[in-house]
Amino acid sequence: MVERKNDLWIIALFLIFALAFFLSLRKIYDTDIGFHLRGGEWMLENKSFHRYDQFTYTVPHHEYIAMYWLYQIILFFIFKLSGDGGISIFNSLLILILFFLIYLRLRSFSIPTWLICFLLLLCVFTFEIRFGVRPEIFTYLFMVLMLFILDLFYYSKKDYLYFLPVIQLLWVNIHGLFILGWLIMLAYVASAFFQNKKKFKNLLIWTSAAIIISFLNPYHFKGIAFPFYLLTRLQESSIFKQGITEFASPFSARGFMLTPDSALYGYFFCIASSALLLAITKRKIHDYLLLSAFGYLSFTAVRNIPLFIIVAIPIISTGFSELITKIKKPLKFFDSVNNPLALITCIFSLLFSIFIINNGYYALRGGGKFGIGFDPDVQPIKACDFIVKNNLRGRILNDLNRGSWLIWAVREPVYIDGRLEVMKEELFKEFHESYQPGGVTKLIEKYQPSLIIFDYSYPEAMFWDMDLEKLPDWRLIYWDETSVIYAKKGYAEDFKPINLFNTIQQLGIETEIDQSQAWNILRKPGKSIFILFFEGLYRKQTYPAVLTRMAFYASIKLDLKSAEILYLNALKIADYHLPTIYLRLGLIYHFLQKFDRAEYCYQRVLREHPDHKKARDLLNRLKMRLPPLN
Repeated sequence: MVERKNDLWIIALFLIFALAFFLSLRKIYDTDIGFHLRGGEWMLENKSFHRYDQFTYTVPHHEYIAMYWLYQIILFFIFKLSGDGGISIFNSLLILILFFLIYLRLRSFSIPTWLICFLLLLCVFTFEIRFGVRPEIFTYLFMVLMLFILDLFYYSKKDYLYFLPVIQLLWVNIHGLFILGWLIMLAYVASAFFQNKKKFKNLLIWTSAAIIISFLNPYHFKGIAFPFYLLTRLQESSIFKQGITEFASPFSARGFMLTPDSALYGYFFCIASSALLLAITKRKIHDYLLLSAFGYLSFTAVRNIPLFIIVAIPIISTGFSELITKIKKPLKFFDSVNNPLALITCIFSLLFSIFIINNGYYALRGGGKFGIGFDPDVQPIKACDFIVKNNLRGRILNDLNRGSWLIWAVREPVYIDGRLEVMKEELFKEFHESYQPGGVTKLIEKYQPSLIIFDYSYPEAMFWDMDLEKLPDWRLIYWDETSVIYAKKGYAEDFKPINLFNTIQQLGIETEIDQSQAWNILRKPGKSIFILFFEGLYRKQTYPAVLTRMAFYASIKLDLKSAEILYLNALKIADYHLPTIYLRLGLIYHFLQKFDRAEYCYQRVLREHPDHKKARDLLNRLKMRLPPLN
C-alpha cells in the first residue's frame, strides 16, 4: 500500500506514544510487588537462588522455582537506587519500548503511518489491563523483538538470528513464559521447511541454539518444565482458574463482567478481523500456527489477551493493506479525509492524555490513580506499619491480597501469598474454601494465629468478618482504607476493640451531617459523561473508592450510621458511578426505615438506568413497606 505523506500523522504517532506512556504511569497497585522486592533482597543477602519457600509457615517444604529471579534483582536494585517512583518510571519505559518495537515491526512491512496509528491505539487500550509492574512485561518485549528478528530474516536479507539465543537466555531467567519463544521460533522453522527451503538451515541452527541455551537457568531441567506446569492453570478443572479472575476466559460471564470494555472489545475486534483476513488473504504457515496457538491461549484466560494481540496486529495490518490496495474507491475516499482523520487522531490522543493525567480515566473506571510510586489506597502500607511499629510479632493469618506486602514490610512468615507456583493447589483450595460460613474458624483451629489481617473490600471477605464477629476470643483492633486487623484474646491486650465511628472521626472524615445537609448532598445534580470528560481536561478528577470501600465494610458490620456518613461523604466529592453509591445508600435508608430518602435514592438510580432490575425490585418492596431482603 502506498504511503501518503502527511506530517499530521507523524505528530499523531508521537502523541499516541505519549498517550501510552501516560497511561502506564499509574500508582503501583500490583499485589505481587512485595514478594518480588523481598525476593530480590533475599537472594542478594543470601547469595543464593531461591530453592525452597522462605516466606510462609504453611508450605516451607515446597520448592520455589523462581524463573523471574533476575527480574526480582533488577526491581530491588531500582528500588534501592530510586525508590518506588523509580520502579514506576522503569516500568513505563519498558512499555514505551514495547510499543516502539511494535511500531518498528509494522514499519518493516511497509504499513502506512495512518494505519499504524490506528493499530497502536488499539494496542494501547487492549494492553493496558496488563500495564502493572509485572515480569510479564519482559515477555511482551521479548516476543515482539523475537518476531521482529524472524520477520527480517524471513522476508528480507537481514540476518540477526544470532540474537535469538541472547533473547532466550534473558527470557528464561526473567519470566516463566520463555517457552513462548520456543513456540514462535519453531513456527517459523516449520514455515521455512515448507515454504522457504533456503532459509531453513540457518533458522534451524539458531533456533536449536536458543532452545539449548534455555537450560542455562538456576533450575536447569526443572526450570524448563516449569511453564508446562503453568499450562495446567488454563484447564477448567484448575482451582486457580476457578478462583482468580485473570485466569477466566474473556468469553465467560466472569471474564466479561470483570474485564474493562476497552480491552474486551479491542480483543474481539482482533479475533474477528485476524480470522477473516487469514481466510481471504494469502499467508505464511507461521501465521496460521501462531494465530491458532496464541488464539487458544487468549481464549482460555483474560491475562493472555496481549499475547494474542502481539501476534495478530501484523496479520491484521498486512491483510488490511493488501485489501485496500486492490480497491481504488476507498483509496480515493481516504485521500479526501486523510487530513481530517489525522487531525482527529491528534486531538483525541492529546485530550485523552490530559484526561489521564488529571485522573479522569481512573475515576471513570472506579479505581486506580495516575502517578508514580506505591498506591497507599491499595497496598496495606499503613496496616503493616501498625504491626511493625507496635511490635505485634506472632503468627499471622492473612488473605491472598495481603500476603505479598506482609512478606516485604513485616518480615514474618505468612499464611499465603500470590506465588501460586509455591502455594500449589492444596493450600489455595483451603484458602478459597474458607470464603464460606465457618471457613476462617477452621483456619484458626488449624494454624492458631495471633493476628488476622485481610482486605475487606471484596464480597467474599464478609464471610471471614462474619465468622470473627461470632468468635468471642477475637476483636477488631485496626481498620483503615485497605485492611482490617483482628487480634486474639490475650494477645496485644493494650489494643481494645475499635469503634468504627470513632475511627472515621480520627481519619478526619466529616461526621456531623444534619438532615438538611444530607438532603442537599443527595440532591446534587448528576453530570453527563461529556461534561465529565470536559472537566477532566482542566481539573483533577476523583472517585472516592476508599470511602465507598470503607462504607461497604461498615454496612457489613451493620454499623449503618457509619456507612451512611461514609457514603454521604463519598457522594459529596463523587461525580462518577453515582448510581452505585445511590443504590447502596438506598439500602441503608431502607434498613433504617427512612423511606423518603430510600425512595429518592432508588429513583436516582432508575433515572440514569431505567432497566436497573435491582433498583426497581427494591423500590417495589419499599412501596409495600417490605424490608429490602427476604
